[in-house]
Amino acid sequence: MHPVIKNSLILALLLFFSLFASVSVASATDIVLDTEHHHLGDNFKEELNPGDPEGLVYTATFTLDPSADIESAELTMTGKSIVPGPTKEFLDKVYLNEIEIGTLNDYVPAETPDSASVSIKIPIHHSFFDPGTNTIKISSGSNANRSNYDDFEFYNLSLHLSEVEPVTLAPPLEVAWTYKFPWRLIHGAPEFEILAADGVLFICQGYSETSVTAIDAETGELLWDKKLTGQGHLGYKDGVLIVLSYPTVDALNAKNGELLWSRGYQGGWPDIPLIFGDTLFVSEYGSRYVTAIDIESSALKWDYEINLTGSGNRNTNSYYISGLQTNGNILALRSNLYDIPYEHGLIALDIDTGKEVWRYTDLREHSPDPLFYKDLIYIGGEEIVALSAKSGEEVWKTDTNGWVISTEIKNGKLVVKEELSNYSRRSVFLDVNTGEILEELPCSERYFSSSAVTDEYVYSTSGCKIRVFDPVTGEPVWSSRIKGAALSEPTLYKDKLYLVSSDGVLYAFEHGEGGLFFTRGLEDSAILYLPPVATAGMLFLLSFLLRKNENKTLVLGYWLIALVGVLLLSFIAIQPYFIAWDIFGLLTFLVLCALGVILLFGIIFLVFGLRKRGK
Repeated sequence: MHPVIKNSLILALLLFFSLFASVSVASATDIVLDTEHHHLGDNFKEELNPGDPEGLVYTATFTLDPSADIESAELTMTGKSIVPGPTKEFLDKVYLNEIEIGTLNDYVPAETPDSASVSIKIPIHHSFFDPGTNTIKISSGSNANRSNYDDFEFYNLSLHLSEVEPVTLAPPLEVAWTYKFPWRLIHGAPEFEILAADGVLFICQGYSETSVTAIDAETGELLWDKKLTGQGHLGYKDGVLIVLSYPTVDALNAKNGELLWSRGYQGGWPDIPLIFGDTLFVSEYGSRYVTAIDIESSALKWDYEINLTGSGNRNTNSYYISGLQTNGNILALRSNLYDIPYEHGLIALDIDTGKEVWRYTDLREHSPDPLFYKDLIYIGGEEIVALSAKSGEEVWKTDTNGWVISTEIKNGKLVVKEELSNYSRRSVFLDVNTGEILEELPCSERYFSSSAVTDEYVYSTSGCKIRVFDPVTGEPVWSSRIKGAALSEPTLYKDKLYLVSSDGVLYAFEHGEGGLFFTRGLEDSAILYLPPVATAGMLFLLSFLLRKNENKTLVLGYWLIALVGVLLLSFIAIQPYFIAWDIFGLLTFLVLCALGVILLFGIIFLVFGLRKRGK
């Protein structure tokens, strides 16, 4: 056979060859896909193991427990003789369920020797996984005319999966422990950022002094405390705590608070950081910049600034970005221009380079943040729009006849919560791929402004009360008052709920049997019964005195004046449990007016009683 024909047949066979590997069912943990050495490409290469190529495409399948709730994932392998990146040719791509998750070349540093082995970690967005059977595919890239393919070796193919910590808390609640901060607020709810990870609460607060505090989530023991330059935001990755506190980004050892590295960033007040893989993405609320930083080394990967070309003579101080989202390939951010005419859009950046890929200019100002799922991105407003994450092109659009409040993916369906024109609310279930309305269900009319939600309960704080509601009916399940003018938003982690009161106390609640009159651990709240108990006692005293004395007018005068004193002391005692019982508060005014009237009648009765006794 002619050598050219022979080589062509071999190449054709290689193009259609796929190597399959199967892995048994596994829950979210470390999954070893394949430990064997594999050679992909189209030529013999003696230094590789094996020397002969096995094909151009490798495929491995594995099965996930359908109940697995994956939070993050990494595909790891060892590679050899991969063309280093960045490169436009010989792109060795990796896919999960036919969605591209990365290119091997991007994980091989430039100038890497052909004979050197390289450890590769490819982060994977959690939405790319399917319940049940999943497929990993690795392909050999070619040159421009596809006459030559990259010959490389890989082995030790594994998946590292991290599951979302399930919340097992259920009412009634009781106090597990408390921690006191060195400050107290008179007005307003405490604004805290609480991040729970690896059994530790990391709390960022800025009242007496701006600091990050690490507390054992189970026992309430203080682990460490570190002062900051200003109020900031938190992120966490594999034992590294990221603290954004203008004008620096600090990486701390999460175990002891030791500073690992610190660097500045462009912009101003930081937005909540986004971490994907080994990269930290920082956007600045009120500015036009996005910065990508390597978490391990603090090296700058790229900077992005919104291009105002074509926006006319605009006030650039009114143009800023917010709300970073990613699916591992595209980084999406909201662009907001508060300069007439107003403009609200979506900008997609290449996650590896920071270069702009596409723009969407029809985003509503008060719409929820965009939602990534697999290779689509969903946008809500007066209607639901699904865009291709890769190109930004519209895939489908559905008008649900309401204003979208929130979107989420649940059991493979797009769940849209919306408000209708008559102010009623409902949940609409859509097909994620077509936008077809599958089901419509009414939902609770109750609005939870400060809450943490699970499938079973809504935990909400308002004023100085914590309440638990049924998420479907909105009916109250449990409630309790906590000392302080107001409470922070609740945070759920494993079997506990955490919140901070304006008195500067961090409360950890766990499931309990509940008290008859008050929550266990909040026994001091029994003081709330002081006004009615004191009033009942005073009434008993009045009836006794009236029976023993003939001058009932004098007795009533003394009793009313004493009642004012008792009630005043009672209301002062319960003051920390009522947000309205603050200086110049409405309740203060009403109580003082009522007590003043009672005091006036007491003095009148006292005067008449004394005159009667003097006669």
